[in-house]
Amino acid sequence: MKISEKIGRLRYEKDWTQRKLADKLNVHRNIVILWENGKVIPSVQNCIALADVFNVTLDELCCRGE
Repeated sequence: MKISEKIGRLRYEKDWTQRKLADKLNVHRNIVILWENGKVIPSVQNCIALADVFNVTLDELCCRGE
């Protein structure tokens, strides 16, 4: 699974809109859309923030070991 798919899946599991996730990360909703569509890969800082808000490890977020 790609990180773009993982972000979408984790967001769906939390029942969050793209806007809600964007607000939690203090980024524009369009950034979340780009991440989920695989157009842009989140920066390391954003990956850390994503892992924190989803309460997963970076390895889980980045699909390491799958």
